[in-house]
Amino acid sequence: MPNIHHIPVKSDQDVWFLEKQINVFDFLDFFPKSSLAKENKKGELLRFETDLGWSFDTDIESKSFALRQKSKTRPGTGKWVRESDLKPGDKVSIEKLDDYRYRLYKT
Repeated sequence: MPNIHHIPVKSDQDVWFLEKQINVFDFLDFFPKSSLAKENKKGELLRFETDLGWSFDTDIESKSFALRQKSKTRPGTGKWVRESDLKPGDKVSIEKLDDYRYRLYKT
């Protein structure tokens, strides 16, 4: 299994969608099973270190298979998409550093 997964950004609509959530369904096995939330229980937290110098902790929502922390104002995927100036042609890259630690960056 690769240590890095890339999510291609093909359009402005993709940017808009990624600002709302980063879905990890297609590579769910990249993350520990314990990080996936259950019916009434959050999963174990994953630490995401960003290329913007800040990090955030999140689990994976069980219904949407998206990273839960999506805030646009606090550290999360929404804020990262906005601040990284994501554009069509870029890729969202998630690198596995260890089982519960990842790096989120734009390539």
